[in-house]
Amino acid sequence: MPMNENKPDRAAKFRKLQEAYLAKLPGQFDQMSLQWRLSKKDKDDGRAFSELQKVVHNLAGSAGTFGYPAVSDKARILEVLVSSFVNLGQSAKRDRDTIDELIVDIGEQIQQSPQEAPCAITVSPIGSGSSSRSHGKLVYVVEDTALLAQEIRAQLERYGYEVEVYGGTTQAVSALDQKIPAAMLIDLNLPEGELAGSSFINSYKLGMLKETPLIFMSSRDDWEARLSVARAGSAAYLSKPIDFDELLDRLDLLIGGQDDDPYRVLLVDDEEVLAEHYALILAEAGMETKIVSSLTELLPTISSFHPDLILMDIFMPECSGLEAAKVIRQKNELLSIPIVFLSTDANLKNQREVLELGGDAFLKKPITEEYLLSSVATRVSRFRKLRSQMQQDALTGLYNHATLKIRLESELGRALRQNAPLAFAMLDIDNFKKVNDQYGHPAGDAVIKSISRLLKQRLRKSDIVGRYGGEEFAVIFPETTEQEAKRILDNLRQQFSEIIHGHGVTIFHCTFSGGVAAAPSIKEISALIDTADKALYKAKNGGKNRICIYGEDP
Repeated sequence: MPMNENKPDRAAKFRKLQEAYLAKLPGQFDQMSLQWRLSKKDKDDGRAFSELQKVVHNLAGSAGTFGYPAVSDKARILEVLVSSFVNLGQSAKRDRDTIDELIVDIGEQIQQSPQEAPCAITVSPIGSGSSSRSHGKLVYVVEDTALLAQEIRAQLERYGYEVEVYGGTTQAVSALDQKIPAAMLIDLNLPEGELAGSSFINSYKLGMLKETPLIFMSSRDDWEARLSVARAGSAAYLSKPIDFDELLDRLDLLIGGQDDDPYRVLLVDDEEVLAEHYALILAEAGMETKIVSSLTELLPTISSFHPDLILMDIFMPECSGLEAAKVIRQKNELLSIPIVFLSTDANLKNQREVLELGGDAFLKKPITEEYLLSSVATRVSRFRKLRSQMQQDALTGLYNHATLKIRLESELGRALRQNAPLAFAMLDIDNFKKVNDQYGHPAGDAVIKSISRLLKQRLRKSDIVGRYGGEEFAVIFPETTEQEAKRILDNLRQQFSEIIHGHGVTIFHCTFSGGVAAAPSIKEISALIDTADKALYKAKNGGKNRICIYGEDP
């Protein structure tokens, strides 16, 4: 995000938060003074000390962020003293006098105007949803053989790519001057010369294509040709005739396999204004955020929001952040989610306890914006990579069997609670054994990857796709009736039947069949799977290459 677009809007939002914080500040000071007076009247009243500790903790962690760094510093000293009273149950007169002085100092500080808002850094997008490339599925094909160019276009468009074809470098330059694509597929041998493709890239405006993956194709396989494309910055070199499975694998790897979902961060803090400030910083970096200020809302929010990371204050009213982490870790599906604690406490013993109880990091308040962003982004990126490795089928990149069943159980439960439609489909590649027997298992694997790619790229973002086993696949369609699911799958079935698969110089086509079942008419996961499987069996017996709903005529 350009700085001149970011700063004014961001500063205005921050000022609004600062105004809300300043409106509450006198009340926080009055509450702190009251609880201190109560604690001095009755030294055995632990409740007064506990309430005092909460108010002081909030001041120490938030005042510096909103223009009162001196208040944060004094409140941090005060928090240490009060914590020792709570833990030891006693206080020396010297310490009580020190607290009296600190409270007076804090009162004087908050009467002054706040320092200028620390809102100077430019926040750049971070994470999966942050790509600056404006044409994320656009591919330019520079190829002078019209028949090949059109076949490439047809194959790529079936998988959701947007394709523009140019017969020579002059046309390509004009197109590049208008917009930069996500990737370019370039014939090395063009009308302008035998190595015209690489020469064209080398001569085009220096640096303009630095971040654009370049895939060259040629019937040549000699050193000179390969060296020329290497010097042009190629990401891949494909030999003609083009293996479309290899081409699509390359594109998926370079641009098509990117996770477009923004990072999701759940902020748990009873100091809502401070939480909103953190949320503002994270949101401007392209992340989705949600705030929980009461721990009774924590588990339902995790279930509905599906955060990639929980950012939690260690000191909460109902219970401590450490206790909340123990509750979160009781659920198997939440064992690996990163929990990052925020606290003013610099005690190394407490930090070690945080890590031992399943916390992933301990960040000391007040935290700088740069460090907050880097800490969150690094941990979410690592979490998503680990989660993918555990959940994905190795060949296809789709959900594996176990993960798919977990997702189905979750989505079915949600559909039944909300009385919303949910469709579930089982799919199977027709005559797959014949493909393996006739063309070999590598060709069979290519077909499996092909249908996986089609499902992943052409289904809606909300749909959940998995490899059920072998040549079988399953799709969960939230908020979808069985008739709607059948219509979607029929369209994909037609597209898949037109895809060209290759084995050497031989080309062939494949089809798939499917069966659909739906909730809430079916309320058990086993019955839903069994009904979809029966519908699939019906499609196979009915001639294959069709989608059936159990109990309905084909």
